[in-house]
Amino acid sequence: MLEKEDSPDPVRELRRVLHQLADAGSAQPALFPDDAVSAAELVRDFDQRAQVVRETCADELSASQMDSLTAVEHKLSTMARDGAEFDADMWTDEALRTSEHWSDVRRLAGAALDEFGLDR
Repeated sequence: MLEKEDSPDPVRELRRVLHQLADAGSAQPALFPDDAVSAAELVRDFDQRAQVVRETCADELSASQMDSLTAVEHKLSTMARDGAEFDADMWTDEALRTSEHWSDVRRLAGAALDEFGLDR
């Protein structure tokens, strides 16, 4: 679990992770290979950052910002269920680029960025 001290600006760190989710599977990682992260790392980072924001900054966020985070969390949670709806192929680099589920994640992450007032 991340502590507030680990992230001096939890909302900024959440925005960074949302940006990564919004760009997941695009051509961007090929341009910056050092920034490439796996699907599992993206989900873990988002979950951690969202939790820190909820624990430390929830009173500073609007209802629409909280709703946008909940939408991303719900989609990722649905995808992560122990094979109940998706198989292990969902977590490959290929799936990041081609899966309609990851397309939904990108769309939801982009909508969350819009709610936070961050241009993409």
